[in-house]
Amino acid sequence: MRRISVAAGLLFCFSAHAQEAITTPERMDGPWVALHHSSDGGEHVDACILKASGLALQFQATQKAASIQVADESASSGQSLPVTLKAGSFSRTFQMTSTASESLSARIKAEAMRTILDAFRKAPSVIVQIGSTDGEPIPLEGNTRTLDAFLSCMKTHAFDGLEKGGSKVRH
Repeated sequence: MRRISVAAGLLFCFSAHAQEAITTPERMDGPWVALHHSSDGGEHVDACILKASGLALQFQATQKAASIQVADESASSGQSLPVTLKAGSFSRTFQMTSTASESLSARIKAEAMRTILDAFRKAPSVIVQIGSTDGEPIPLEGNTRTLDAFLSCMKTHAFDGLEKGGSKVRH
């Protein structure tokens, strides 16, 4: 009987310290929201996220990689398509692959992400063109503070291509 109570007590102690993953919004302006994700209940941030709320574009940065994701209802697992982001005079095409249904993603360097976000500061909208389809414009006006919150999260948690000690992270 005593063994059962000790085992139950230890199990309770471990489960009391178990923490859930949480995603916390940092800033929202217009359709854009900056968030951070923590797998350990908020003790450590393991991802910074910038997404167009309710729309099909997301940027994510972690210690290991930076990526862009777009929603595409017709994408099937393993499919690869060119995706072009157009913002003002800026245009860049990425070859994206579907690792889950209805979603395409591509890894990019943190510096390339900063270049894209800098273009977003200067344009009134961004268009996501998947393959040869025309995309709907996503408004960018008034998003500067949200972009800043995302970039600040990347820098604070060393997801900007640099470790806290200053040496480069290998991708």
